Amino acid sequence: MLSKPPTIKSRLPSCWSIQVSEISIDCDFNSVRYVLAAVRRQLASASIENPLLDAEWIVSHVLGVGRLKLPLLYARELTTVEIERISRLIDRRTSREPLQYVLGNVLFADLDLRVTSSVLIPRPETEEFFERIVAMNECPPDRILDLGTGSGALALGLARAFTGAEVIAVDQSKAALTLAKENAERNGLKGRVRFLLSDWMEQVEGKFDLIVSNPPYLDDDEWLSCDPEIRDFEPKVALVAESGDSAADLMRIVTNAASRLHPGGVLALETGEGHFACLLELASQTGYFNPRGFQDLRGCQRFFFAYWPN
Repeated sequence: MLSKPPTIKSRLPSCWSIQVSEISIDCDFNSVRYVLAAVRRQLASASIENPLLDAEWIVSHVLGVGRLKLPLLYARELTTVEIERISRLIDRRTSREPLQYVLGNVLFADLDLRVTSSVLIPRPETEEFFERIVAMNECPPDRILDLGTGSGALALGLARAFTGAEVIAVDQSKAALTLAKENAERNGLKGRVRFLLSDWMEQVEGKFDLIVSNPPYLDDDEWLSCDPEIRDFEPKVALVAESGDSAADLMRIVTNAASRLHPGGVLALETGEGHFACLLELASQTGYFNPRGFQDLRGCQRFFFAYWPN
C-alpha cells in the first residue's frame, strides 16, 4: 500500500523523484539505465545481498521482459505507472521480503511456479534433488508420492519427467494445495497430479514405486539464526520439524514409507547435514537396503536415498 501519493518532479522527461512509504528514488533521467542504477543503490543501502541482480529482476519484471534483454532497453523511458510499480516492489524488497515473493514466481526445472508466503520458495538444492531423483530412476516409476508438496515443485517436475506415472502430492495446508493446483494448470499439467489434503501419509492409500519429500528439518535455534528473508516471511511450519526435533519428520517418513513402497521402490529425502547417521541407522533397522547419502554442489550432505528389497 502507498502511504502517500507518489510525486513526480520535473515532469519525468528530464528528472524524476518518487516516494513510496519510506523509499525514495531520484534519478537524472527516467531511462531504464538510470532507473536500474537507482534501484541498485536503494537495495544496496538496505544491505540486500545481490542488489544489482535483484534490481535487474525487479525492473525486467515490471517491463515484462527477460532480465538478459534489459541492456537492449537501456534508452527506453519508463512511464509514471511503471515507476510507481517499481517503487512498490523496492519497498517490499528493502523490508527483506524474499525476491521470489515480491515477483510472485520462481523458475524450477523448466516450470514457472507461482509462490506466496503460504509455501516455501523452491531452492537450487531442491532442483538438484529433483535432477538426482530423475537420473537415479532408470526404470520409470508407475506411482509417485510427494509428501509436503508446497508449491508442487517436485510433484509437477516428476509428472513432467515421468509422463506415464500416477503422481499424488500431499500437504497439510489447504493454501499450499490451492497454489500447487494453480501451478499445475499454469504449467500445462492439470490432471497429471492428484492433490490430497493429509498429514503426511494418513489419508494416502496404496503403495508406490517412488516416495519423495523435502520435509521440515530445522530446529528452533537454527530457524532463529536464519536470514530475515527466511525467518520473517517463509512459513515456519514448513521449516521447523515437529516438536522442535529436527529429525522428527524425517524419521517418521522413513518408518512409515517402509509399508508404502513396492518391492524395489525408492525413498528419496532432502535433509539437513546432521541427520545422516540417524537416518542410515533407522533405515537399516527398518529393512531398507543400500541406504546412502549424497552431497549437494556446495559439498553439504543433503540427499538421502534408500531402497525397499525386492
